[in-house]
Amino acid sequence: MWRTTDLSLSSPFLSKIIERVAFKQITEYLSQNCLLDPYQSGFKKGHSTETALLAVTESLKEARETAKSSALILLDLSAAFDTVNHGFLLSTLSSMGIREKAHAWFESYLTGRSFSVSWLGQSSTVHHLATGVPQGSVLGPLLFAIYTTSLGEIIRSHGFSYHCYADDTQLYLSFPPDDHTVSARISNCLSDISKWMKSHHLQLNLSKTELLVIPAKPSIQHNISIQNDFLSLAPSKAVRNLGVVIDEHLSFKDHVASVAHSCRFALYNIRKIRPYLTQHATQLLVQSTVISRLHYCNTLLTGLPGSTVRPLQMVQNAAARLVFNQPKRAHVTPLFIELHWLPLAARIKFK
Repeated sequence: MWRTTDLSLSSPFLSKIIERVAFKQITEYLSQNCLLDPYQSGFKKGHSTETALLAVTESLKEARETAKSSALILLDLSAAFDTVNHGFLLSTLSSMGIREKAHAWFESYLTGRSFSVSWLGQSSTVHHLATGVPQGSVLGPLLFAIYTTSLGEIIRSHGFSYHCYADDTQLYLSFPPDDHTVSARISNCLSDISKWMKSHHLQLNLSKTELLVIPAKPSIQHNISIQNDFLSLAPSKAVRNLGVVIDEHLSFKDHVASVAHSCRFALYNIRKIRPYLTQHATQLLVQSTVISRLHYCNTLLTGLPGSTVRPLQMVQNAAARLVFNQPKRAHVTPLFIELHWLPLAARIKFK
């Protein structure tokens, strides 16, 4: 049984300390007893959107290498953290062995909250919060992950694999190209997920639910579409998943083009104000708005042809020249050395 001491939340500072202590204790307890969903990458040490995407894309590539096609479904929840039912959450905590004084502490932490809106010195009526976990808190994300743990059982019961990052869920199913039951299996799985959502006071964001079909071979065409009472879903050529554009052939050409375009636009804007910036200020601006985009989830580009990632290397070259105010054809190697930047391919390999 997990326990905590009887502490008061009399001040915001003390409240944060208690939250962090509770977070550490409950995480250790859940990890030791294997109660956390192993396919939830959010809020876990050593996990990120990048590790979540790597897990999924590598599985899709492995399926293609064994002559199997795959379907990837991206689910998103509407106001997920705000609709967590306190009764269900407390019941889940109890079933995980968090009882007595520890359970009473969490009940006190969750319940009795209220909110109001203040504008120009005027405040609205105070409203009681009957649902939700505190956003911006230390415990809120962990409690949400605990709340949705049973969703994995529903997904697995239909033979699907999945990976989550907070309230973003990636479902994927690999199948022989001649399997004609895929549409029905996807529809049945989504129907049960929808029922689970409703029973847990959660709601699917249908506008952000997307389907991507990855054929075993480029020449194969699949006729997969989903039609049921709550959702009409047709395959897309490419989808945006946790900030990365994934296309039906896993070539990542669309993603590279998207990143290169946004980086070039940022460089264009910085170049206009470069005469008013110091070298150090320019470097900070370039690293925060351009280099960070080049580095985000770039391990997904491992093994791609050099011609595919070349646009990103050209962006990095232009960024280095802009920092030092060098002409377009200046050699970038000494600039990279001074900036302590690795070329894109080396950075991916290093990561």
